[in-house]
Parts: sequence; structure tokens; C-alpha cells
Amino acid sequence: MKHIALKSAVACAIVLASYSCDEASSILDGLTEDSEVATGLKSALSVGIDTAASRLSKRGGYLNDVAVKIGMPEEAATAFTAVQKLSQNETFSKVLDATNSSIPDENTFINLFNTSAEEAAPQSVGIFKDAITGMTINDAESILFGADNAATAYLQTNTETRLQGAFHKPITETLNSVQVAGFTTTKAWKSFATYNNKLADFKAKNADKIDLALKIASATGVVTSAQANSINSIQPVTDDLSDYITGRALDGLFYKVADQELQIRTNVNARVNDVLRKVFGRLDAKKQS
Repeated sequence: MKHIALKSAVACAIVLASYSCDEASSILDGLTEDSEVATGLKSALSVGIDTAASRLSKRGGYLNDVAVKIGMPEEAATAFTAVQKLSQNETFSKVLDATNSSIPDENTFINLFNTSAEEAAPQSVGIFKDAITGMTINDAESILFGADNAATAYLQTNTETRLQGAFHKPITETLNSVQVAGFTTTKAWKSFATYNNKLADFKAKNADKIDLALKIASATGVVTSAQANSINSIQPVTDDLSDYITGRALDGLFYKVADQELQIRTNVNARVNDVLRKVFGRLDAKKQS
């Protein structure tokens, strides 16, 4: 049997346990020709992708998984808490010629970020299925005998651009509509970005004044000494988060794909149905020969 029978099993590793053992065994028993095997395993993979997308799209699918959880943008992470506290201080707002901003805390932002990613996750299903359908015999051989993330790399190469487009719209809609603690992400982040950027600009032009003001704020308990120090690392931030959330959502998606592929390639116990055990057993034998 040619390696086309194995190619879909590599991809099938992405979405463990698509079928029960009995169902998987039945598929194998009924398939003899290369094209039939490919069709059967692609069907199994399609079901599994539906399952994977469903898990990511559930409430907490991103938020409660430390491996894919979306945090603050790097340029905002260090100084965020200090900026948020300063935004509530009337004196600083007057100095910056900024309105006192209602900026939610970091946990609220992170809840909003991850909710947006969860809303977008189902958009990956059809795109992944198109990529799987398009696999050739040559693709299969290079995937099967390639690196531990060869299937993931194949899918990423063939889907990432489309996934970016597919994720961007629902993420943007969610940023503008879903609320946590009375805030949409767009409204809350624009408040933060406006204040943050005015503070960054003022600091760049008036370094001595801002240093003195921060010392006073620290001495009077408006911010802690550590928070005052963090203002020194403040950077301008974009007021549009859609590209950032889209990128991080896709990073998480492909991280899960790569992790599950590695498991199925290296861990016999992760081959949870007859399709995986039979096909990857042959691969193990090939490696040992």
C-alpha cells in the first residue's frame, strides 16, 4: 500500500479520537485501494477538525488553556497597570490634556481578547478541510517521513493566509460587540491607547517633568515605585487590536495542531483508535527496518 494511506493519518493526529475504535476498524476493513483509504481517512479527519474547532470555540477554550491564552500586547504589558492607575488621576489627566479615562483592569482585557478568539475558531474548519482535500501523494510522503511537525507545517503553509482573512472579520465584530464588565474591547482599548500614547508622547518631550511627577505619584501612593519605574518603558501602542488578536488566535490554533501531531508520532498510547494504531504501527516498523 502506498504512503497516501498514511498521509491522512498524520493529519488525523491533529484531532485525536475522531471515531470510536469500532468505527475506525470498520473503515480499515472496508478500504483496500489507495484512493479509498485516502477518502476514508480524510472523512475521519474532517469529523475530527469539527471537534477541535468546537473545543476551541467553547467559552474558555482559549482563556482557560495556558498554552494558547492571549495576553497583553508586548508593547503594553510592562506599563499597563501603571498607565491604568494614572488615567484615574485628575492631576495627570490635566498635565496630559487628557480626559480622565475609564480603563478596565488587565483581567477584563484578557477576557475580551480570548472571547474574540473563541468566537472566530469555527472559521478554521472549512479552510482546513480544503487543505486536506488538496494533499497529493508527494505531499503525503514528505509529511509522513518529515519532521515531527511536518503535517502542521503543511497545513500552516496552505491555510494561514486564508485563515487570517477568515478570522479577521469575526474577531473585529466581536471586538466591537461583546462586552465584559460593561466594556467592548474596542471602546476599552481605545481609551487605554489614547491615554497611553499621550503619556508616551509627553514623556518623550518632557522627561524631567514626568520623572518628577512620577516621584510625587509614588510618594503619595497613586502608583507604586515599581509601577512608576515601569512608565520608563512605556511605548506607543496601536488603537486597533484586530490584527494582534487574529495573529495570536492563529498562533494558538497551530500550537495545538503541532502538539497533537507530535503526540501521535511519538506516543503509542496517544493512538487512541484502530486507524491510528494500524497506520502508525507500519510507520514505526518502517523506521526500525
